[in-house]
Order: sequence, then C-alpha cells, then structure tokens
Amino acid sequence: MRLPSRPRFELLASRFAVLAFALAVVAGGAGCEDKHVGRPCDLGISSDGGTGSVATITSPALQCPSRICLLPGAEKDPKGTGSLCTAGCESNSDCEDGELGDKTDPNDHRCKNGFVCMWPTTVGNFCCQRFCVCRDFVAEPMGGFQPPEVCKSPSSGGPNPPTCVNVH
Repeated sequence: MRLPSRPRFELLASRFAVLAFALAVVAGGAGCEDKHVGRPCDLGISSDGGTGSVATITSPALQCPSRICLLPGAEKDPKGTGSLCTAGCESNSDCEDGELGDKTDPNDHRCKNGFVCMWPTTVGNFCCQRFCVCRDFVAEPMGGFQPPEVCKSPSSGGPNPPTCVNVH
C-alpha cells in the first residue's frame, strides 16, 4: 500500500484554492447586474422626438434588461437624444453606470450628460416610481429632485386619498 506523497497533497490543495478563488470571483461578478441604462430603445409608437412635456414609457421593451423604455418630457432641448432604456433607482448613484453617447457625433442618440434618479411621471402605471432619467431632458434643481406632491403619502402631506396607485 502506497500513501500519497506530501507534494501531491500540496498540488491538490493549491488546485482547490485556485478553484475556490475563481468561483468567488464569478459569484461576486454575478451580483452586479448591468441594467444597460441609456441603451437606445424603441417605444413602439411614434413620438414627438422628446420635445413635448409628456413622458412616454413603454413596457415591455425587449431591448432593455429592465423591460422599460423611457422618453422623458423635455424641460430643455435634448439635442437629438432619443428614447432610452431605464431602470428603477433610489439615488443618483444607482444611475452612474448609464451608457453615454459621443457628444461630438450628431448621429449618436444616447444620453450625453449622464443620468439622474427622479420621478418622470405622476400618472399611469408608472406614476410616482423613480427611474434613471437622462440629464439631456431635465433641468436638475439645486439640492436635487424632490418627490412631487402627488407622490407623497397622505401621512407625509400628499393627497388623501392618494391619486397614484403606487403611493401607499
């Protein structure tokens, strides 16, 4: 009967350590989901090119991992930026990894100035939900966006009863 030699044990131990490290890296990377905020998407309807004051939200938008395509109501000239994939957010940091367009390319319809977490609509199925919105469309106030009055719960000074189905 032959017992395994010490070098063979060390080889197995080092292989196990490498495998465990590789699994940890893969598992850690899987937790960071790329929502492709800022990817161009098709609303499935004709739009006014983002020059109106009404936000248009389409779901399901199959080209978006979140399945939500947004063309915000424009508070300022978006200079060719079109409808983009969006995702829910809690703060601006949730929107920091959005895809940006080339500012020098007039044919690039992606967002040029980054994204902000805000409430793009106060009506419809997506009322009072926060989404990453391209700054090309909105004028961000000092101190950031505050919840619209209709998005506040009755206990926080909002309408009673709430006018948005997503306010509780």
